[in-house]
Amino acid sequence: MIEDRAQSPECRLKKFIFCYLLSIFYILFSVSDIQATTFHQGKIKAIEVEGLKRIDRQLLIDMIGLKIGDTINPGALRDGIKRAFKKGVFLDIKADVSPFDDGIKLIYIVTEVLRIKKINIAGNDNIANRKIRDALLFKKGEEFREEFLDNAIGDLVQFYRSKGFLEAAISISAKEDIEPGWVNLFVEIKEGSPLIVQKITILEEVRDMVKISEGDILDIGRVDKDIKRIREYYEEHGYINPVVGPYEFKDGELFIPVVPGYMLNIAFEGNTIFSSKRLLEEMPFKEARDVNEGIIEEASRRILRLYRQKGYNAAQVIAGLEKKDDLTALTFFIYEGQEIVLREIKFTGIGYPPEAIKEIMSLKEGDSFDEYLIENDREAIIAFYNAFGYLKAEIKEFKKLISKDTNEAILEITVYEGPQTRLEKIDIVGNKFIETEKIKKVLQLREASPYNDVDVADARYRVLDLYGRYGYIDAHVDVESRIDVDKAFITYKITEGKQYFMGKLIIRGNEKTKDEVVSREFVLKEGKPYSSESLLKSKERLHRLGLFSDISFESFPAEDNVKDVVVSLREGNFGAVEFGLGYGDYEGFRGFFDISYRNLWGYNRQIGLRAELSSIESRYILSYREPWFFGNPLPFKSYLTREHRRAINLDTRETLYVIDRLSLIFGIEKDLTERLKANLNYEYSLVKTTDVAPGVILTREDTGTLGIGSVSPSLFYDARDNPFDPTAGSLNGIILKFASKAFLSETEFLKAIFHSSWYFKIKKGLVLAISLRGGIAEGFGPSELPLIERFFLGGRTTVRGYDQDTLGPKGFDGNPTGGNAFALINAEVRASLGRGFGLVAFVDGGNVWHEIKDMETDLRYTTGLGLRYKTPVGPFRIDYGHKLNRQTGESPGELHFSLGHAF
Repeated sequence: MIEDRAQSPECRLKKFIFCYLLSIFYILFSVSDIQATTFHQGKIKAIEVEGLKRIDRQLLIDMIGLKIGDTINPGALRDGIKRAFKKGVFLDIKADVSPFDDGIKLIYIVTEVLRIKKINIAGNDNIANRKIRDALLFKKGEEFREEFLDNAIGDLVQFYRSKGFLEAAISISAKEDIEPGWVNLFVEIKEGSPLIVQKITILEEVRDMVKISEGDILDIGRVDKDIKRIREYYEEHGYINPVVGPYEFKDGELFIPVVPGYMLNIAFEGNTIFSSKRLLEEMPFKEARDVNEGIIEEASRRILRLYRQKGYNAAQVIAGLEKKDDLTALTFFIYEGQEIVLREIKFTGIGYPPEAIKEIMSLKEGDSFDEYLIENDREAIIAFYNAFGYLKAEIKEFKKLISKDTNEAILEITVYEGPQTRLEKIDIVGNKFIETEKIKKVLQLREASPYNDVDVADARYRVLDLYGRYGYIDAHVDVESRIDVDKAFITYKITEGKQYFMGKLIIRGNEKTKDEVVSREFVLKEGKPYSSESLLKSKERLHRLGLFSDISFESFPAEDNVKDVVVSLREGNFGAVEFGLGYGDYEGFRGFFDISYRNLWGYNRQIGLRAELSSIESRYILSYREPWFFGNPLPFKSYLTREHRRAINLDTRETLYVIDRLSLIFGIEKDLTERLKANLNYEYSLVKTTDVAPGVILTREDTGTLGIGSVSPSLFYDARDNPFDPTAGSLNGIILKFASKAFLSETEFLKAIFHSSWYFKIKKGLVLAISLRGGIAEGFGPSELPLIERFFLGGRTTVRGYDQDTLGPKGFDGNPTGGNAFALINAEVRASLGRGFGLVAFVDGGNVWHEIKDMETDLRYTTGLGLRYKTPVGPFRIDYGHKLNRQTGESPGELHFSLGHAF
């Protein structure tokens, strides 16, 4: 048990520094002992590790670096042990040797840092365990270091004092757990008598805002919140610089001084373009906590800036100030004038098309004339000319012609272009490792092209990046430019420096995740050139795993030109629970529940269970994903699904057929490029089809139980900017499904589905989305395409305006039968209305055919409008589709409700 020592922060800091230096000295002393040990000079025949529990034995051996067959080098051994300490799990590492098999046996004896398994708190009658744990330096699951015990005690004592317990005494002891490597902490608290608030003295008008009451314990945190609340109250009511606090406590009396200061009442007269509320947002008095002549002038300037940005260049503002007792009245009298519209921009002295220069200007013809943008446009035009080699270009005149009759402005800009400077010659000197032609290629500069300072500077950075990829991280590139009127001579002087190589990778902070998971995502490999670019790629790949909330790198020199890298990680939450509710016009209310864990056994293996339920369907999915299949970066995934689905006639709610399916799917996926992905799946399904309406039956496979075994290769190209709400890019894919007796199938068929969706941003908040989808299928031999595999169209995600699955061929009873081929086209214009709402105008067209040869039939078209509202699980949408080529007996259109985009 450690006795209570409540110390000042300065004292605790000194003790902390002392303990830290002592631990460093201990590590260095332990390592330095290696040099004093008399080693046998033979080769290492065996390596043993004692006391290791937290990491793999081979990992420690690899970090230290000595291998079987090596001769011990005391310096290399010392550096290796220093490297192993960076892992952050060792308190001590000792090395010993003994004769073994005509050589020596190297023995590492390690003492690991203990971790905290449980924190037991006793004696706290007034403060909850949760709050004490939050204030405690030590946390469950983290490492325990005895030298920080005094700091932990001091923090808790300070915490109790802030809660009004000045006599609190605290002790913390540690006992090793039964499980090796873990320790349990015992926090003993003697709270003592607290300070009690017997009387509260404060300005009567804000007394009700004080939440602490007479008879309560003096909780400093609550008092500070009361003071903040009172101060904000006065500020919100227009008081300038109210003074509240600091509090005083003596003999049971809590005194909170309050000086409200004076109230500022701001009014505006003459404003019609901007509301008073909008103008108040520009006022600087709250931030300045004062009202004086300079701040009033600043407020006037802000008002004028607003008006002139809107084109009211003649606007004027006069401020009037009146003080009476504790009230200050400030009135801004505004003369708005007339809005000036920029009718035309003219240029003199230019050789480039005027439209090209207008494109880079902020001032636009037809917009309000904002004089504040003139200087910005002056700089933009000069930069435009400089980019094309006109280094001496200048604006001779920016002339404004404003008509009082029409309130329109003409801007006349006179430009002096000057001579155009072109690159005459590019020289590269000092390069030895990388050939000149390769450097010139990354420069992306061509002789005879216009000279541009920005391009020349950017080219320098590209050369540095090139050298960095080869491990020349200290390379230096100087640029010398000589300008001779219309000719430029550029020389890149390269100092290559030393080439560095990657040493050992030390991974720390991963308590549950295996080192192997991290190292296999690391682009830099031992012995390869050290590259900052590769480090960034490694960080991106680690982030994509979704396992870590924080990732940082630090490099250390290991040898003369070798750098070890320490990657420090903070693990996130591996488990997730999701659920949601929705409504669709076909299935009515629907919901899902999903529970998953993404780091099974520490190898980034993912397992999940998902349930989807509605009035006509239930589906249960057990999934597993192995990110590295047989040691290769080839993800393996498997699904076991149980599905019960009832297809209905939406008008009569009569059952068309019922399907019960049990499926096992497993396959592999491969990222061919950043956007291109390939999949190969095998699926075996037991499908039981019952309660089939007579008109729906087309083949003998449409009723009873059927086993379907199939292989499905697929290819997807995803170039969307946002998978959940795309505004640009495209998604393209093709899926083949081949069922055969060779795959244990009772039916044989070939099925192909193609889809391509494109998204075009017309302007901000307006997107054009187009989708093309199609599919064909054919049975082999005596087999026909079973009902479960046929295509159906109609409904909220295909052809809106038709009920679910009702488009296409029908049986003798009028119920849809599906078919062996389909074609579908969708086009939408999606407009954002703000506040999460959106409006969609769409045209859909499609059809289903019994056989591929029947595809000559025309498509059926619908058009309509939809309303969208963004939710965390996708947009909730209401669509009404109207049939354009309606047939006899069909309704004019249909209303659809759903979640998510149609495509």
